[in-house]
Amino acid sequence: MRGIHGCVNRLVRIVLILMVLGGTAAVVLPVVEAVTAAQPHAHHAKPDAIRSATAYGLSGPTTTTLAIGLSMAALVTWAVVRRIRRRRASASHVTASSTPLVQTAIDHDRRRLIRYGTAGVVATGVGGVSLWRMQSTPAADTTLSTASLLSDNIAPCFNNSPLGRPFTQPLPIPPTLNPIPAVPQATTDVYVISETRGETEIVPGIRTPIWGYNGIFPGPTILARKGRPVSMTFTNQLPPAEEPSAIIITAPQDPTKHPFLDSSTVVHLHGLNSDHFSDGYPDDGDGHKHRVRPGELFTHVYPNNEYQRCATFWYHDHSVHVTSQHVYRGLAAFYILQDEEEDALRLPGSPLADPGRGYGVFDVPLLIKDVMIANQEIDGRPPGTLVYNNCSHMGAYGDIMTVNGKQQPRFDVANRKYRFRVLNGSDARQYLLSLRLATQVQDGPDQPFTVIGADQGLLTSPVPTTEFHITPAERFEIVIDFSPYPVGTRLILVNKLIEGFDPRLSPIMAFDVTRVEPDTSEVRPVLRPPEHPADFAAPVQVRTFLFNREGGYWSINGLQWDPARVDARPIVDTNEEWVLVNEAGGWGHPVHIHLGRFKIIEITGRPPRPGELEGFKDTVWVGPNQTIRLVHQFWNFTGRFLFHCHNGSHEDHDMMTQFEVQPPPPATP
Repeated sequence: MRGIHGCVNRLVRIVLILMVLGGTAAVVLPVVEAVTAAQPHAHHAKPDAIRSATAYGLSGPTTTTLAIGLSMAALVTWAVVRRIRRRRASASHVTASSTPLVQTAIDHDRRRLIRYGTAGVVATGVGGVSLWRMQSTPAADTTLSTASLLSDNIAPCFNNSPLGRPFTQPLPIPPTLNPIPAVPQATTDVYVISETRGETEIVPGIRTPIWGYNGIFPGPTILARKGRPVSMTFTNQLPPAEEPSAIIITAPQDPTKHPFLDSSTVVHLHGLNSDHFSDGYPDDGDGHKHRVRPGELFTHVYPNNEYQRCATFWYHDHSVHVTSQHVYRGLAAFYILQDEEEDALRLPGSPLADPGRGYGVFDVPLLIKDVMIANQEIDGRPPGTLVYNNCSHMGAYGDIMTVNGKQQPRFDVANRKYRFRVLNGSDARQYLLSLRLATQVQDGPDQPFTVIGADQGLLTSPVPTTEFHITPAERFEIVIDFSPYPVGTRLILVNKLIEGFDPRLSPIMAFDVTRVEPDTSEVRPVLRPPEHPADFAAPVQVRTFLFNREGGYWSINGLQWDPARVDARPIVDTNEEWVLVNEAGGWGHPVHIHLGRFKIIEITGRPPRPGELEGFKDTVWVGPNQTIRLVHQFWNFTGRFLFHCHNGSHEDHDMMTQFEVQPPPPATP
């Protein structure tokens, strides 16, 4: 302990030195630059320090910016040192059983000290150019700029999970669920699903309790057809009181500030156009009962109407103030909507290209998610228990990468084209995904593939790329052609937002080319253009929403969730232009708007991502210092619907509000 205090005291001395250096440099460097700039002839040599800086693009106001950055680094370091001291003080009073979690929190602060203590230097964009534009290597410029514009905090909140060897578990395919047999004349497919406790092996050889639809994660996939309604009855069979023995929550939700109903559920079919009750309203505060207690059930009706685009949707829990924890525990599953028009495109896994070998064979769902698992007994919970640590409501960043519920699995493929439906099911983590040969996994190059779909279905035209960025709740569909790779080749899906290359966090899964098969599938130059009148209607109103923090809470326009407050009243069967603004430099938000779909028309603060402008969306990344203009469609249903950040920890800490779709005004005589 004495050595730790000595380290902290040395940090304090470093802080004081940085403050003096930063303040002095902020005054002296501009004077030196001004004198140098005033020299009348080019043969007047610059001082060595100035010449060296100029060689790397640091001339002009950038040196001043760097000096200011030193001061900023000192201030940030001072703040984190104080926080570590407080943590050390409180750690001396905790019980032995909680020591591993306290140590993890302190370690997390150390990582933040290293990261954000240098942030004043690394992100000195104040009055000058940011560091990624100062690099002398063009290739490095592109990579760093992409990562810096898309990412926020990515360090695990709990960094002690057990891990197995990667690529040892085969990729599981979530089972499909057949509708309940009905009379031949029935026009609706009927399903009954239970929400219940289960166990699984996320890490090989380690049993982990979960909550899941029918007790599994991911839950059963629903294969629906456009024009044929679906009725889904969900029965809550979860243990009472949030089953605290089956999860380790480091900072439980305060029910006095964020009231919730123990073990209650509300199913939201994310992205589908349905009425207020079937949409999955999270609260009973609107005067209606939506939350389902253990022993109760609720039936949702999904019309799959002519307005709805065929797409990869997903259903998940949405009970207010415990959404993040419930989805994290496993209440999530796919819902795939298709029709004859999509069948006719001969995409991989389609009935024409691959009859009888579609879902799970050549048309494969991939739910990517990071989790944390106890590697020892903690607070009376056994090893293998899920750890829910959301870094003080910043987001539950895990240290185990999973796909379809398994740690870094492998998938055997033939040397032909495959369609993959990628869903980011994480609480907060983003992914900048690329495909690399196993022999070149750390540095690439990235292998080519094609983006064919986004949240709300197929794009108008395919987009060839070597990477795509996906944030929580977003879906992208890609086609990978394995025909250029000989049998015996291994390719690895990699997350490039991880700093450096971390074998625990960077590799997501492996694809092993194991056989030769014929391929009659194709990716046509035109896929699915806009087709409904809503897709062409002009917006009738403009609204602006600021995603920020207010009073210590994640907020929208400075306000937190209140079921009694409505923040917009659009008219049914109209479109509106919404401007989503994030003025903060440190955190981003994947924003989801319920009921309909939207088209992004302008992005300020970052380049568009592959497929982002070519298709329709229901969730969009509003990153640090970014503004998104979009046109959202409020069609078919009146009533109250949500929009919110889909970082589950932000959502449960009240970055959520609602709009109420109004009936059309009476016609004037």
